[in-house]
Amino acid sequence: MVHWGEQADPEVHMAHRDRRIGTAGAVLGVVVLALAGCAPDPGRVLGAPAGPHGDGFVRAAGRGLTVNGEPVRLRAVNFSNGYYDDVHGSDLLDSPHHGEQDLAHVREMGFDSIRFAIDGNWYVDDPEVFWQWLDRNVGWARQHGVRLILDLHVPIGGFWLDRGSEDYSFDLWSDPELRQQNAALWREIADRYQDEPTVAAYDLLNEPVTTDSTGEQWRDFAGQLVEAVRSVDEHHLLVVEGVHGVDGLFGTTGEDPHFLVDDDNVMYDFHFYEPFTYTHQFAGWIPAGDGGSYPDPDAVLATGEPRRLGESSIDTESLPTGTSSWVQYDSGEVVIDDESAAAAAPVAVVDGGMRGTAHFDAVTVTEYAPDGTEIREVVDDRISGDALNWYEWQSREGAAPAVDFDRESSGHEDDASLSVTGASPAGAVAGWSSTGHLFEVVPGNRYRIRGYMRGEDVAGADGEEPRIRWRLDVYARSSGPGSSRFLKRDRTYLEARMDEHLQFGAEHHVPMSVLEFGAVRQTFEMESKGGERWVADMLDLLEEHDLSFAYWEYRGPDMGIFRSGTGSPGEPAGGLEEVLRRGLR
Repeated sequence: MVHWGEQADPEVHMAHRDRRIGTAGAVLGVVVLALAGCAPDPGRVLGAPAGPHGDGFVRAAGRGLTVNGEPVRLRAVNFSNGYYDDVHGSDLLDSPHHGEQDLAHVREMGFDSIRFAIDGNWYVDDPEVFWQWLDRNVGWARQHGVRLILDLHVPIGGFWLDRGSEDYSFDLWSDPELRQQNAALWREIADRYQDEPTVAAYDLLNEPVTTDSTGEQWRDFAGQLVEAVRSVDEHHLLVVEGVHGVDGLFGTTGEDPHFLVDDDNVMYDFHFYEPFTYTHQFAGWIPAGDGGSYPDPDAVLATGEPRRLGESSIDTESLPTGTSSWVQYDSGEVVIDDESAAAAAPVAVVDGGMRGTAHFDAVTVTEYAPDGTEIREVVDDRISGDALNWYEWQSREGAAPAVDFDRESSGHEDDASLSVTGASPAGAVAGWSSTGHLFEVVPGNRYRIRGYMRGEDVAGADGEEPRIRWRLDVYARSSGPGSSRFLKRDRTYLEARMDEHLQFGAEHHVPMSVLEFGAVRQTFEMESKGGERWVADMLDLLEEHDLSFAYWEYRGPDMGIFRSGTGSPGEPAGGLEEVLRRGLR
């Protein structure tokens, strides 16, 4: 999930893994035979008898779900099953992630379902152990009155959840054999559990990020997976997530991520970690600093697709070519006279193509009354420490520019700065932004941006003169599809962002869900962060919109309700357990 204005690796609840895909040579051959059904079948798991009515299966009905004709809402928690650790499929039966008592505790807390993560490579590693492990968990769930949403969290041949991982791969999209292996795995799962109502649904693929520019790769593959399941199982609800990213990056600017598949028994899902800089503050797996508190009347956030008022942008002078030392560049006082202007934010920009390296540091934005009287200093960012509240971005039009972004360990009179290296060809645009610096503007007032820059061997690309500067981007409210508003960080903002997704369900009269939402432990354990309030507001909104949901996650060191460990659930994160219990009553 990418927050507006950011190129981040979201909802990436992961650490590095040393092993991901063991599909070389003979292993691949064995896997294909096993997936095709040539391996010994330990036997189909049987639950209630099959039938169109009164069989206990969860089904889509209009914009909601039913069981035996009665309305139902799945209230789940995620079991990550340690997929982000170095787990081998042969070790699943000894996994320390959870035991039977944890499923009992899930039910006692008030949840009725578990979104149960599967790494397809666990099947590749050891099919026999994989089935024993999955059967055991289905049995535990049946015993303790909870349902499982089986979630292909990591497909065979694809891992894009952690860009820094050695296993980072998009091979799934270029190799039809890998896609067929995943389809065959789903066919095996569906055949095995086709008569088991304890399994609530099949979540076909977690957070799809494609390598094309439209997401069509996932749309096509989703159809293939639907066909594979329906070839053996007509009962189970399917969960289809929208496109989470294109061009190998999280985010789908300007495109509706959701799409229909050719099946009537489907719930369409989205994940919700808004505001991302808040829910993932101090997260260890992405660049993330202090993300503030919730609610926060001083934080301004964008909804929809903000419309940039290019003619109202305010620029400093451009960094000269060649090598230069730190100098402060100044826009002077400039009036924003467009009456539609609503908000602005500072950005570091390199466009027109560039060779060499441009460094950026210490930016301030000042607001003045029409008569020139200073009103306030809106932004004063020394860009110190790890500069974790800044995010790199680049244009996606045409060929991707060869750009390197760095958070430097030295700067203008301090220990940090930002840099962009090699933004070429001439049409490339790249830079740094910080959504935490978005602020409301008043048309008619004057604004001034100042910031430090220096250059190393800066030259133009393709004979063009590069434009390297600090810029104040100005945005307007908009109306119509994808309309944007600028709201305070509170419940109204959460609902506005949620509504952007729910429009798809209303338009097509289909059920939708939020099978991931949550926040890091710091929001519950640090003073005045407001994590409990965020969770309470989310639970209220999910109930008001009749949405099934799954909290991320039950047990984990960063976002778990409980820390990792075996036996008893362990130490809860601040007041998180209690606020969940209240909301689930």
